[in-house]
Amino acid sequence: MAGQYKLTDAMIKRMKAPAKVKKISDGHGLNIVLSPAGGKLWEYRFRYEGKPRVLALGRYPLVTLSEARQKHQAARKLLADGIDPAAEKKARKQAAQVAGMTFGDAAMGFIQSRRELGFNGRALDDIWGRLEKHILPSLKNRALSDIKAPEILETLLTIKRQGIEETAKRCRQYVSMIFQNAIVRGQADRNPAEDLRGIAELRRTKPVQHMRAVKTPSALGRLLVDIEGVSSTMAGKALDLAAYVFLRPSELAGGQWHEVDWGNSLWRVPAERTKMRGEHLVPLARQVKERLEALKQLTGGGIHVFPSRHGSQAPLNSESLRMSLLRLGYGATAVGGGHTGHGFRATASTLLRELGHNSAIIELQLAHAKRNSVEAAYNFAEHLAERRQMMQKWADYLDKLREEAREEAAKGI
Repeated sequence: MAGQYKLTDAMIKRMKAPAKVKKISDGHGLNIVLSPAGGKLWEYRFRYEGKPRVLALGRYPLVTLSEARQKHQAARKLLADGIDPAAEKKARKQAAQVAGMTFGDAAMGFIQSRRELGFNGRALDDIWGRLEKHILPSLKNRALSDIKAPEILETLLTIKRQGIEETAKRCRQYVSMIFQNAIVRGQADRNPAEDLRGIAELRRTKPVQHMRAVKTPSALGRLLVDIEGVSSTMAGKALDLAAYVFLRPSELAGGQWHEVDWGNSLWRVPAERTKMRGEHLVPLARQVKERLEALKQLTGGGIHVFPSRHGSQAPLNSESLRMSLLRLGYGATAVGGGHTGHGFRATASTLLRELGHNSAIIELQLAHAKRNSVEAAYNFAEHLAERRQMMQKWADYLDKLREEAREEAAKGI
């Protein structure tokens, strides 16, 4: 072996930094490359399929002369077997990267790559929020190469069982996009989330509600800011309150002052004004009480919280809410499908579940189920405290979304 090579350790140690890059051969294509900065790098120069190739073997003295020759011999053997040593090294590096890449790392890499491509920042924040809440707790520390379709399916079914089927559908898409992003970067070999496309267990188990409603926190924040543009009108004031109480448009527009129980911080919508023909209780968050108190100064001399512009003896027509949203650009042709007065209920239902609130409490506050007198009394005693807490957190959340939307608008986003 020694006779085949030219260099010794003593020779290499005496080598000084040259004025420009200098290559010194050890024989058979193995060189030590000297840089003006003082670096000494090993390389193997060879030809593969008639084309010149270079394989980096490491830095001296971290890679000793003996070790460089061992690597050189291994590379020459690969070449003799018809394998490109440089391509083989790259493949090994990628395999090691794939083996060490976790789903959490891949998810962060996906979000970062989208930001660099100029995708909407708030939309990406929404995606990350869903991933952080529903997907990362179970998959964050799992190696991409170990994740299989059944594991992803179980994670998505856990989301679906919470009653947020649209979120489960979106999360499958996000997981698929993360794997696809990892594949093109050599961090994964395949996309197991695609195996779940159209699978029966993830299909909707209830009829699709064709309710036009904003679907993301960022879109809701922008809607709240837009509503401020019509806040001087009675319909605008009703829309602003609708986001906080998510009553049906007719229930909201027909509200009467005697229904407001100031002492107990409740809006008691009587049975004859509700769809389910049972008294409906709306706990009043601090922000709602403030709005009602301000309205009391304007309309408290009459019967109705939102009187018609044609006279205080008639309530606001609930159709006015829809028309105001149309004028604000939230019609059916709007990006995202628009929004209606009834849409506040759908938006609250979706986002409250994503925020982790109990589905049964949400359904109760939405008055989705008809209740007899015994059930009503039980629900009042058992769940009002939870509903009150949820409604205050929801109001605080809306204020946060509105402020974030204002900040984005100020930045010109």
